[in-house]
Amino acid sequence: MKAKTKIQKGKNFENFICQMIEDAGLGKSIRTPGSGSGKLKGDIFSPLEFMIEAKNQKTLHIQKWIRQAKDQARIGNANPDKWCLVFKEPDSPDTNPEALVVIDFNQFLSLLQKNQEPKIKEPDKEMKWELEKLKSSMNRIIKKL
Repeated sequence: MKAKTKIQKGKNFENFICQMIEDAGLGKSIRTPGSGSGKLKGDIFSPLEFMIEAKNQKTLHIQKWIRQAKDQARIGNANPDKWCLVFKEPDSPDTNPEALVVIDFNQFLSLLQKNQEPKIKEPDKEMKWELEKLKSSMNRIIKKL
């Protein structure tokens, strides 16, 4: 269904982003009342650590939007570096749009590092001892079975 106004077009895209976040299993997300003009900044309120600014416009103004996202994060986010700009690729359909994201490069690297780091880099002596005890206990249980 085609939006009749620019405001409705923006709301539809914000709802689409909320649904994508929820479908990815990242928690409940909602459009921010007043699209960031109230106490909650950004266009999307979600459990993500990033303040999300959403844009659905035919003409791209990425630098202007980045400044707006940074300003919104500075005003309303615990960490002003955690801003995220999500915009619709202008040539993609309204029903299932291609959403593109811009974040600070250092934040991007940080996300990659979190994805790469093992939970336990190397077990310490106490952990090693606990694992050995567990292994021994499991072996005794298996022998009894």
